[in-house]
Amino acid sequence: MVKEKISRQPFAVLFLVLLILYCLSLIVPFIWVLISSLKTRVDFILNPFGLPGKYHGGWEFRNYIDVFEKMFIKVSYSDGRAPRNVYLPEMFLNSFVYSIACTFVTTLSHCVTAYVVAKYKFFFGKVLYSTVIVTMIIPIVGNLPSMINLMNNIGFYDNVLGLIIMKASFTGTNFLIFYATFKGISWEYAEAAFIDGASHARVMFTIMLPLAKVTILALSLMTFIGIWNDWQTSMIYLPSFPMAAYGLYAFQFSNVNAVSGTNYLMAACALVVLPILLLFIAFRNKLMGAVAVGGLKG
Repeated sequence: MVKEKISRQPFAVLFLVLLILYCLSLIVPFIWVLISSLKTRVDFILNPFGLPGKYHGGWEFRNYIDVFEKMFIKVSYSDGRAPRNVYLPEMFLNSFVYSIACTFVTTLSHCVTAYVVAKYKFFFGKVLYSTVIVTMIIPIVGNLPSMINLMNNIGFYDNVLGLIIMKASFTGTNFLIFYATFKGISWEYAEAAFIDGASHARVMFTIMLPLAKVTILALSLMTFIGIWNDWQTSMIYLPSFPMAAYGLYAFQFSNVNAVSGTNYLMAACALVVLPILLLFIAFRNKLMGAVAVGGLKG
């Protein structure tokens, strides 16, 4: 037994070293972004990797205020309205509204569909499950023009409510995770509730969903983060509703902003990632926790 532990020790050390290197690869760039965001433009050019203020200026906390007040995206309208500049506070508001609404709709649709398929035996449930697997295997290439054409025809293009409705889907990895979660929950809880006269809807919302609350919260947070960082949707489908991620993407190619420059770009990156960082810190235990489902005692 002792020899077996000793023989495994080099592999454990190797994995630990690799894990430390991986963590450093995530932390060091973030620290560099924070340091670079506090430099002047000249100081960043002359001193890209050192602390702020080595060659010019000091710690420029004003960069964050300038970015928040002066960073903008120029929005044009197809209905003849005059173009206007959308600044970062409005982009943040757009991102919060869109991300929260889409997270709720997406998580609810995946969760309810997976619950029904996992707990009720009917032929259409097998069709839904097979559809999820097939759509994950078969790559969909070149569907962007047809998608834009479809959205134009049904009035969902450049329509926030329309994009939110389209998020009510059941395909994807979240469905499989919810499906596995509900499969692992004993149906005896529901049978006991049925004996007391509970309806199927009440069993789902008052018994089954609370038992899966850790999974629901974790997937909701991951969905919110994915939607918050999605700049393509705003650029392609919501051109008149710019969000913070798209504003950051467009900002790096812009030279008309009053705050153009790499130091300002780093400050904008830090501002956009701040809500996600705070969200992760607040719910880190839920994200990393395990789902434990107990059984009924006889």
